[in-house]
Amino acid sequence: MRNRAITVVTISIIALLAVISGLFAAFASHEYWNLIWVALIIIWAGIFFHTISSGHEKILRQLLDRLDLPADAQVLAFNAGRPADLKLTAERLQAPGKVTSVAAWGQTLPVVKQQLAAAKIADRVKLVDGGMTNLPFANQLFDYVIIDAALHNITPAIQRGRALQEAARVLKADGTLVIIDTKYMAEYRQVLNNMGIDDVQVSKTGFDGWWGGPWISTKILLAKRS
Repeated sequence: MRNRAITVVTISIIALLAVISGLFAAFASHEYWNLIWVALIIIWAGIFFHTISSGHEKILRQLLDRLDLPADAQVLAFNAGRPADLKLTAERLQAPGKVTSVAAWGQTLPVVKQQLAAAKIADRVKLVDGGMTNLPFANQLFDYVIIDAALHNITPAIQRGRALQEAARVLKADGTLVIIDTKYMAEYRQVLNNMGIDDVQVSKTGFDGWWGGPWISTKILLAKRS
């Protein structure tokens, strides 16, 4: 949640400075064709803010509709500590159904718990402060494992592979693994194939998943043991 706010502020400052610099350069030099670059920056920033403000949430909503989660499903979520995404999942569940979220919550943990209580979903959400490469759960515990924009932050590649191995370990034999990410999809597929998970499908998300443009776009990987 904090990282997301920092990203928005940083991108806003960069875009504003770029626009101001472009306008100054265009009018100072009377080379008004430079205004094209200003327009492109504004378009890029607009697309980015659309995705971070509503596009990504729309993608998650559509994905959850597609998965059609049973009310009693056990879901493990890695979503970089975004309470709003947890709410979208928990709203589809009824006790004993539960979404367990693993993230580096740190000092934000009490605040997030208050938010969940205010949203009346605290009984369907469990927060675990930790990382993805060493999960404190038994084997084959979860019906769904959803990794949302969190896996690509793990480096190096061998550690991403370790995180995927842990996700597969805690997934039930008939469970579904979901990865929402902007890169490394071929790598994820290969790691899963090496673990014997061959039913892997990757799909694009379109404009709602463009982080400034189609060159950085969100994709969804769905994997099941065949």
